[in-house]
Amino acid sequence: MNWLRNRATTATLGAVAFPLMVLFFVYFFDEFDTAAFNVLAPQIKRAFHLSNQGFTGVLAVNLAVVLAAAVPIGYYGDRLPRRTMVVVGAVVAGVFSLCTGVAFGLLLLVLFRIGNGVGVTVNSSVHPSLLADYYTPEARPTTYAFWNNATRWGAVFGPALAGIIAFLSTWRVAFMVLIVPVVVMAIVALRLPDVIRGQSDDPGAAEIASQERPLPFARAIRIVTSVRTLRWQFAAWIAIGAAYLPLAAYSSIYLDNIFHVNSLGIGFISAADALVALVGVELSGRVTARWLGRGLGEPLKLSGYALVAVAPFILIDAVAPNLWVAVASFLGGSFVGGWFWPPFLTTQSIVSPARVRTLSFSLGSIFLVAGFITFVIVFGQVANNNVRDGFGALVPFWILGGLILRGGNRYVADDAHRAVAILETTARLRQERMTATRHSILSVRGIDVSYGPVQVLFGVDLDLAEGEIVALLGTNGAGKSTLLRAISGIVPIHAGAIFFDGEDITGLEPEESFGLGLVQVPGGKGVFPGLTVAENLEVAVWASGRIRAEATASRDEALEIFPSLPRRYSQPAAVLSGGEQQMLTLAQAFISRPKLLMIDELSLGLAPVVVEELLKIVRRIHSEGTSVVLVEQSVNVALTVADRAVFMEKGEVRFQGPTADLLARDDILRAVFLAGAQSLQGAGQ
Repeated sequence: MNWLRNRATTATLGAVAFPLMVLFFVYFFDEFDTAAFNVLAPQIKRAFHLSNQGFTGVLAVNLAVVLAAAVPIGYYGDRLPRRTMVVVGAVVAGVFSLCTGVAFGLLLLVLFRIGNGVGVTVNSSVHPSLLADYYTPEARPTTYAFWNNATRWGAVFGPALAGIIAFLSTWRVAFMVLIVPVVVMAIVALRLPDVIRGQSDDPGAAEIASQERPLPFARAIRIVTSVRTLRWQFAAWIAIGAAYLPLAAYSSIYLDNIFHVNSLGIGFISAADALVALVGVELSGRVTARWLGRGLGEPLKLSGYALVAVAPFILIDAVAPNLWVAVASFLGGSFVGGWFWPPFLTTQSIVSPARVRTLSFSLGSIFLVAGFITFVIVFGQVANNNVRDGFGALVPFWILGGLILRGGNRYVADDAHRAVAILETTARLRQERMTATRHSILSVRGIDVSYGPVQVLFGVDLDLAEGEIVALLGTNGAGKSTLLRAISGIVPIHAGAIFFDGEDITGLEPEESFGLGLVQVPGGKGVFPGLTVAENLEVAVWASGRIRAEATASRDEALEIFPSLPRRYSQPAAVLSGGEQQMLTLAQAFISRPKLLMIDELSLGLAPVVVEELLKIVRRIHSEGTSVVLVEQSVNVALTVADRAVFMEKGEVRFQGPTADLLARDDILRAVFLAGAQSLQGAGQ
């Protein structure tokens, strides 16, 4: 035990090893059951009169139902005490493992395997999330290698033990011996120390952010799926599900059908297989730590290379002429496949925002099972007729999974920085709400946006205080309109985070952001030209989501504010002048009573007298508490309505500060602005 403790302390780079050891042993004993089920598959098949396809069908049903539990477990893992979930998961897995041994009907077998799977699912989602908070990013490669090898140690001892027990008695007894160590470890897990989500990333920010209310499910899902690296990892899980899960199901059947190996032999072969995989995982953890020092995206390359390297060994298994070649190929594939785990888990932990990290780990199971079910549907009959052909069908999926991961490495650095920025911004915004009389209504952090291969925004930051009006300036092509579209959710962002009214709205759909009170007025394109003025306003009443009477009262008030609209009430919007169309657009926005109004190119193509009339309306909306971002090319217009300006050029923010200070920055202002600015200076003298 001292040797193991010393190894765990080394893996954590000197940090307290108790949490790692507890989670290791919980995972270790749960793996006994999984290993036993795989090794004893031939006997279980015969006991329940199942074909190869029938047996894999049982696995598919089991995984599909466990899938339904994986996401809720991940979601509540970000809301509930994770220590409690570890304990409950261990007990549930142990109890249903015991029940597997007494199942005397196929339906009971399926139900008990589902129960065991639900318990084990806690391991794959809650455990890595806890480890990410117990240990620093630098320690995670070796920490994850140590923890993940619990499955290998379980697979070393589990198959051998299951094979011996089944050889001496019956396969049922093999599932009945686990309950005692599982219960003991569940009791020990009650002593796991409390840890705050994000503690190892930024302790101060994590402490403050922990006081925020948990994220709603839809928003948590949106945050996870907005991370580009995770999207590539999830895509790779589909290929891995089609490559690895059938292999685990078919391996013992392959040895039984092709080479007539008994349960004892299968058990020892599986143990040897796990032992060489353990060595691969251990070496990978050390190498991953070095690759992480080269760049945050490097470990994902290593993970992809490992998957591709498995493919030749699976192909050899498909054509192996004798048992010795098959076993040697098994061992080789397991060794290189072991290199996949530490870099993959490390990458996922550093790109996943702390408050949704458990959900991130659980979502992978959806895609894993989707890949497995796809394989069963497409190639299940092939494997049922000839298990060698089934092995051959696995080869392309290993290669595909590796190539996908190799392609996703370029996003890791940006996503890792974004994850930390989300935690820090959440903490800052909470502090503002708790200590300041005026807090940020909008906070944009480091966002990148591209249209196809052309990047338009580069690490843009923007802050807007509640009740503030800011002018967003820049020449054509500076990225002003794209920034507004990104904030509204009209165009996707490729990096960074957006907070509105204290909530992370990164990746929110436009209708959802509108529902929160974030309204954009597009320049000259905010009306439905085929509808009448009355119908355009009625659409705004409906879209506002407000109580009908309140929205109608706001519509009537808007008609008073814009006296030209009642005269055009029954006419199509298409016949209105440019200024009147802008008025109608502002009237629509007014009806929704937004918290933040973003106006794109208010003055574009309009006469000065019309612009002045529109600015009066903007000031009125602002005076009623609405924060405003006004996109403009004219400094003249900006200075008449905003006290603070943000200047953009070539997709980057070049200046933020008082609008008047912009006039003194000849190094920033373009010639297109100077005439308007100088005339304004002359008018003020």
